[in-house]
Amino acid sequence: MLTPEQLKVLKERLEEERAKLLERFRKIEDTQSRIGEQIREPGDQEDIGQMTYTQEVLDNLSAREMFIIREIDYALQKIQAGTYGVCEYCGEYIEYERLLAIPWTRYHAVCAEKAEEEGIVPTYTPPIFEGTLPEEMEIQREDITEA
Repeated sequence: MLTPEQLKVLKERLEEERAKLLERFRKIEDTQSRIGEQIREPGDQEDIGQMTYTQEVLDNLSAREMFIIREIDYALQKIQAGTYGVCEYCGEYIEYERLLAIPWTRYHAVCAEKAEEEGIVPTYTPPIFEGTLPEEMEIQREDITEA
């Protein structure tokens, strides 16, 4: 069981990490906006390809960061509810050292592996991009075409 001091340290770490991720997310959005403006300007195909690739990488980063922010928010809710630090797989307390390493974790290390094998661990899965656009994605600019 966590002491009040340990809980305070972990809550501060969660809040700090959340603020850091939100700031990074804002910077990513600013970069994406600048890239969007640059893509609108005429350029050669190589420039457009590089900017499109960079945009996709930033989209994946921001999606992962938003996933972690949601997990942090969930952990903060659990702190308020008094259930933080309890493994959602086995119901035992998670070690303080693990919570220090990953304060938004829901499981013991061993239980995380078991839960993942069973497909019950909420995990971030990046979109798969293999050089072609998904069918549901439409090209909205006339000067950019599918390869």
